[in-house]
Amino acid sequence: MIESVSRRAFSSSSGTYNVRASELARERKLNIFNVTVQLLDETQQSFQIEKKAKGSVLLELVFQHLELVEKDYFGLQFTENGSPPSATNSEITRWLDSGKSVKKQVGVNAQFWLAVRFYPPEPSRLSEEFTRYLLCLQVRKLLLDGRMTAPKNTALLLASFTVQAELGDYNANEHNNGYLSSFRLLNRQCAEDERRIRELHKLHRGQSPADAEANFLEHAKRLDCYGVESHPAKDYNGKDIFIGVTSIGIVVFQNTIRVNTFSWSKIVKISFKKKQFFIQLKREPSESYDTVLGFNMQSSRAAKALWRCSVERHGFFRLRAPRRRPLLAALARAAPAPPRRTEAQALEDARRSRSTNRSFVRGSSSRTRERSGGACGPSPAAGPRGARVAHHEPPPKPAWGDSPDEQSGGDILESVLRVPLSYADESESSCGGGEGEGEGEGEAEDGDAEGAVCVRLAAGADGRFGFNVRGGGGAPVLVSRVAPRTRAMLQEGDQVMSINDKDVDEMTHDEVVQMIRNTKGVLTLIVKPNAVYSADETLGSEEPEACFVPLGGVGGGIGGGGRGVEQSLLLLGDGLASGAALRQYEALARRLEYPATAAKRQCNLAKNRYRDIAPYDSTRVILKNGQTGDYINASYINMEIPNSDNVLTYIATQGPLASTVGDFWQMVWESESSVVVMLTVVAERGRAKCHQYWPPPATPAAPPTAPPPTSPSAPPSTPIPSPLVTHRLTVRTRSEQHMGHYIRREITIEECEGGSRAVTQLQYTAWPDHGVPEDAAAFLAFTQLCAQLRNRHAVVPSSDETWSERVLAPPLIVHCSAGVGRTGALILAETALQLLATQQPLYPLDLVRAMRAQRPMCIQNASQYKFVCESILAAYAQGLAKPEEPTN
Repeated sequence: MIESVSRRAFSSSSGTYNVRASELARERKLNIFNVTVQLLDETQQSFQIEKKAKGSVLLELVFQHLELVEKDYFGLQFTENGSPPSATNSEITRWLDSGKSVKKQVGVNAQFWLAVRFYPPEPSRLSEEFTRYLLCLQVRKLLLDGRMTAPKNTALLLASFTVQAELGDYNANEHNNGYLSSFRLLNRQCAEDERRIRELHKLHRGQSPADAEANFLEHAKRLDCYGVESHPAKDYNGKDIFIGVTSIGIVVFQNTIRVNTFSWSKIVKISFKKKQFFIQLKREPSESYDTVLGFNMQSSRAAKALWRCSVERHGFFRLRAPRRRPLLAALARAAPAPPRRTEAQALEDARRSRSTNRSFVRGSSSRTRERSGGACGPSPAAGPRGARVAHHEPPPKPAWGDSPDEQSGGDILESVLRVPLSYADESESSCGGGEGEGEGEGEAEDGDAEGAVCVRLAAGADGRFGFNVRGGGGAPVLVSRVAPRTRAMLQEGDQVMSINDKDVDEMTHDEVVQMIRNTKGVLTLIVKPNAVYSADETLGSEEPEACFVPLGGVGGGIGGGGRGVEQSLLLLGDGLASGAALRQYEALARRLEYPATAAKRQCNLAKNRYRDIAPYDSTRVILKNGQTGDYINASYINMEIPNSDNVLTYIATQGPLASTVGDFWQMVWESESSVVVMLTVVAERGRAKCHQYWPPPATPAAPPTAPPPTSPSAPPSTPIPSPLVTHRLTVRTRSEQHMGHYIRREITIEECEGGSRAVTQLQYTAWPDHGVPEDAAAFLAFTQLCAQLRNRHAVVPSSDETWSERVLAPPLIVHCSAGVGRTGALILAETALQLLATQQPLYPLDLVRAMRAQRPMCIQNASQYKFVCESILAAYAQGLAKPEEPTN
């Protein structure tokens, strides 16, 4: 009976239905989680993952879709409210954790943005052109939305490389004057910017898209904010700062200027507790205490986010392999997930593979065009490999040609933007030219030494081999830069063992360079491949020393009061020692976009000693009774001392011309000033620096002696000095004393209506034009003398003043030749001394910025800035500029 039922059940007229399999399929379908990822070219792509899938699953899907090989540098971002990441919502922006569930991290807002998570310090070491292209897209996006800043000239240069990469060579027939208007290249783009970008675009003729992007990254990597993930914080004074984490360590920004760098090699431990983030630094042999820096974050969550970011970047950039998570469960929960791989592993794989560039299509990432709201199709630059279109690259061209053609715009780079025509770093010697300057044709084969290979390179059309070297003289000779065409044989970090069968162990750097340059035909190198710099090579002379500040106060904050002065001076000394302070100074805007119409009027042009030094209309001195109008090339500069009612007032002016002597003395009279400081000589190297605007004294200057006995019947005779007469004033020089490095003159001004005033003129004669004084102590003593005379002649308002505005003391009139270089140096020095005397922290960059907001180009070059900073540090170290002790 049973057998017959079974036969009937499974006969051809019967059927079955697998209920369990259908239920499982239904459950799998219900567990599907749809996510959308916006790629770097602003296109979107949808992916489906299981609801319980971890972040690593989604990351792998995105990387497979892009066919991204060097995926270790990238990650996915999301925000807590689903809005795109920007400069205003960085606090709610998170990175997708590969070890946690996607659903639990993002909730219902399943929107992600592909972004660069770890910025390579040397983009040229990336093996794939597609990776560099994505990195360019990321940097452009950050520059446009304000999360990265760049000096105006650098921003224009980067924009021109973007145009070259997307449009190719400039063509006068195709590219009319408005061809850049449809591109969004700068944050605030105007017609003048487009004109300057067009002129720079002409100079890039012959560069392929890959060359233009390589040049873009070479300039972008030098920005202080490149590769920095910033976290808002506050210093010990409550001022807003940003703490950034980079490949070299932890950096501190104030007012978008990097003020300090703590390298990983100087950091012992990083930690957080509630709202505070701590950095413990390595103890120096001369120190008897542990150095700990504390920063106040906005919340405990923000402090932990900064700590996690620091741990992740240290692990990626500094470790050879990921560290295992702690075995203890408590430590495992506290520590962030280690990186899946490190940069050392990624570069080692790239060195071994030496993969050729794949073909792909570049999208116009910066063009301002309308996009359909529901477009979620595949990215044109990120489709399957078969859909990509190859482009044939011409031989690479240098970033700047030595002899541009007629259409290139000539020397616009130097004359308009004043950008040095140098591609490689000045600290490195160029053996084969800058990047992209040689074809680098050659081949590689196994060498004799262990792990070494033989590389043969043929010179390009310009006679260069397309790489630079560093080291020598006892240090290993390393390849520091490589042109794109040479990367198949050489890479940054490769050690050169011999050149043309000659060992380089005993050669100096110059000898190595000369041997390469003298090679005709084929250059033969024995190279030991090494894709990763060692810690000593990477973080040696190029990495600034950390500053050491002991922890003070209660609760982990950095000490206040005098401790703030000490910390600011330590930061300044650290910046000068590493060179960061001078780089930050060079990045400051020399002049602001303030109008200077009065100086450019035709009737006033002859009153300017230099045509490019013009006072702003908002701060210029206006004469009431000028002989030929109200204009004089002079500016008011007020330097406020924080936490006090003291304001140092100045008039910064040019050295008078023969035609403006009357206006100069009229300004002295109307300003009620009693001190004039002159920081130049009348003529130097045969060129007039300032007209002698004071009359000669009656008798030659002589050292003071005892007066000769006189007859009681004859009154002493007083010689009358010869006067200088203007249209309203009479000027007499009563006395003149030579004091070594300066001359002191006592002058009397008499007004036509009967008033008179005594004026002291101090002429500093030991500061050469375009140089610095040899005796810093003498200059500081001279600055202190100026401050004493200012205080002696100052008119202090009485205590019963009832108006709300402060009555400022008469200004100190300061001039050199142009009224900006040495003039700004003295203003900076006196302001710095006053800040130290009142126990205020000293940040010279802020002072220079404040001066240039009132008169352009104050402190004309880096040597002047460095001299003043070093003078202040030396005086403080010697006890000459110590802050005054507060009185009880």
